[in-house]
Amino acid sequence: MKTLHGVVLIAAACAVAACAPAIVGPYYTMDVQLADGKPVRCAVNQPAQLPSPPPAPLSTRERNEAEVLATQPLRLQSGPRAPYPTVYTAPDVQCFALSS
Repeated sequence: MKTLHGVVLIAAACAVAACAPAIVGPYYTMDVQLADGKPVRCAVNQPAQLPSPPPAPLSTRERNEAEVLATQPLRLQSGPRAPYPTVYTAPDVQCFALSS
């Protein structure tokens, strides 16, 4: 019974680790999926490398949703009482749609 319990705990830990983004630090690129299914790539605190030809611009709603999703790891790292402004609390985010 102890072995089964240990296996279940290890499997759960692996599942959580696989679902969490592997982001360390405030500089990264992240792919997110908007509520309507559109794939978007966001560069956080670093220059975005746009594909050629450049994609159509995102609407304001799409851009806001993508930025919120892409900066979630920063909010988890910095916490609710982080100083302002820093690269964690006031990140530079550039998002563009990926071809589907």
